[in-house]
Amino acid sequence: MKLPVGEIVTVAIIVVLGAVNLAIYTGVLDGFDPVRAGRAVDLPPGNAPVVPSSGEDAANDASPALPGRFVPSQGGRHTPPWPLDDDARVPFCGEGEIDNDCYASNPPTSGLHLPVTRDARLASGDVIDLPPPAGVYDFEIPREAIPHWQEHGGVYVGYRCGSNACLQLVEDLTRLVQDQIAAGRRVVMAPSSDLSEDTLAAASWTRVDIMTLAEYSRERVRQFIEAHSCRYDPENLCPE
Repeated sequence: MKLPVGEIVTVAIIVVLGAVNLAIYTGVLDGFDPVRAGRAVDLPPGNAPVVPSSGEDAANDASPALPGRFVPSQGGRHTPPWPLDDDARVPFCGEGEIDNDCYASNPPTSGLHLPVTRDARLASGDVIDLPPPAGVYDFEIPREAIPHWQEHGGVYVGYRCGSNACLQLVEDLTRLVQDQIAAGRRVVMAPSSDLSEDTLAAASWTRVDIMTLAEYSRERVRQFIEAHSCRYDPENLCPE
């Protein structure tokens, strides 16, 4: 049975309009890129929609305007749960080494990290959740817990002192960190035997700032914390 001419024309118009809309939406006609614009794109079954990740944007932001040195992301794979055997501890990469099985910076700024663990008993005998809640700790946090804290929007501040001058700076640093935590920023501060003696450091996901005693300033650390606390938050754990 043949369709009336009018109906054939109507169907043809609908098909053409549908094709034009699809072409505009997917960027075929006017160069519009729906992925770059932040719009989800429907793909064939079995493919997830492609949406730009603000987390990835933050992780890959090498802008010199941001405090600290940029360290390319080493991903976020998990280690076995704590406690780790000696051969499961994550080492620091050698100079010029590119390997995601070691840390490219000290302190770490991404990479292998411990899964969430409640009431983990550390070598010091202290019991703490991993990654640790924001706070100032007088015992060392396992280096493998640091990237997980950073993945949760956190900043890690570490230090290793061998002089009274360093200890005096740590007192000032402690007050600064406590003020930052009170203001709602996500910071963990703890001693670190991985650092060189009389060294202080601040680290977030893909950013690190290492300071000698002569280089330390309260303002330098404050700027780092305020720039990087919750800047990288792929799991949306930071408050709105």
